[in-house]
Amino acid sequence: MSLLGALSSARSGILATQSAIDVASRNIANASADGYTRKIQETSSRVIDGRVGSVRLEEVTRNVNVQLQRDVREQTSVVEQLKVVEDFLARLELQFGRPEDSSSIAAKITDLKAAFQALSTGPDLAIAQQDVLRAAEEVALTLNNLSDGIQDLRQEADRRVNDSVTSINEILQNIEALNADIGARKSVGQSTADLDDQRDELVLSLSKLMNITTLERPDGKLAILVSGTSNFLIDQTASTLSFTTTGVVAPDTALNNILLDNGFLAPFSITSDITSGELGGLLQVRDTLLPLAQDQLDSLAFELAQQFDEIAIPPNFGADIELFVNGAGNVPTAAGADQGFSAQIQVNALVTATPSILRDGGVAPASTVLVAAGGAYAATGVSDSTVLLAIIDRFEAKQAFVAVTGLNTTSSTIEEFAADFIGYQANRKADFASQFSFQDQIRGLLNERLQDESGVNIDEELANLIQLESAFAASARILSSVQASLDELLNAVR
Repeated sequence: MSLLGALSSARSGILATQSAIDVASRNIANASADGYTRKIQETSSRVIDGRVGSVRLEEVTRNVNVQLQRDVREQTSVVEQLKVVEDFLARLELQFGRPEDSSSIAAKITDLKAAFQALSTGPDLAIAQQDVLRAAEEVALTLNNLSDGIQDLRQEADRRVNDSVTSINEILQNIEALNADIGARKSVGQSTADLDDQRDELVLSLSKLMNITTLERPDGKLAILVSGTSNFLIDQTASTLSFTTTGVVAPDTALNNILLDNGFLAPFSITSDITSGELGGLLQVRDTLLPLAQDQLDSLAFELAQQFDEIAIPPNFGADIELFVNGAGNVPTAAGADQGFSAQIQVNALVTATPSILRDGGVAPASTVLVAAGGAYAATGVSDSTVLLAIIDRFEAKQAFVAVTGLNTTSSTIEEFAADFIGYQANRKADFASQFSFQDQIRGLLNERLQDESGVNIDEELANLIQLESAFAASARILSSVQASLDELLNAVR
């Protein structure tokens, strides 16, 4: 090799080593930065006249396990969904309490039973009648408050859906801008490693919000779809999600869908396609879990109204109490016919005005089913506790209730039905909490693997720096030797 060839090789070696040292230094400096991946200065040999001449600097690349990265995103989406659901159900559980809590609906029903029992020992006592009415009002008020609590949570979820949609749109716009920068740099052969890191962080943030699938185009741009569908959130340009919150949320309120505007079709709903991420969790809470709790609560309210409507008195008499009614003053005739009944249930004003109805019946003539032969029951006097004892029997009797998802409606007392309702909320919360904990552990393991493969190991980088410094020093010595040889040659010529 000529002196000039050696000079050129040494010079290219120094430049390559210097660039590799710069990359290693940046790796160490950014080792703890979120989303930063280890960068590698790629080099190749430059061949001149069939012989290796100098070192060619290639693009700086990333060390990323793409499949593992996708697994982390998918798992993150699942965990964020469970996190949202567990949080809402934990707050719902706090509202419903435990069956043994004095403030729970089960305890309030037990208090009502105790008030009736006390009244049965002194049917003519006005104070005992008022105690029953107060206990009944507590039952109705507790049901009202629980229903309001469910709808407040639904409304909060609805508002947070809007916040998530806004965040998604911002992320998509930022990814579109990075796509443009990455495509431009790719087209001229420049490294996009740092921009890829930034884009990956945005994609991870997007996966926290909803379920997505990514597809990298040959030009380096990233396309993102709603996973499980052919609906693009971004391809060449970003689509736009739109959502309108609902001002007042009631049990029978139908809440709005999330619409996707891709610029080609009219905006269409993708609500049912969003199954995970924070947004998936909010939709599950808003549209499935809380409505089910409302249905169960309405069923409990309906059964209470039925229990204290027409009272059968053996052998074939009946008494009409109608203790609990809706806002119009009527007892619902069928479960589900009065959606949101738990929000309306109240003590009948007629009974409040005439408390002796609790003892004698008489709001209206009892139905022909109950009095087919004997007619409406007629109290024998102010001390007659026959109707009250029949009411107490209703508390004690196991019976079948109108079917509702999640609850034992085949054979239970009204108190057991209420306790089962509360227990269902607690069990459902515990189930989601267990799922959240398990899936979060899996995410942690996947993140650890990804960090091990794609992150910066400072010890390895320091060892690499030592090697690079040695290589730099070797190239520098070659330059010095060539310089000395050239000086000697020039001196000889002179």
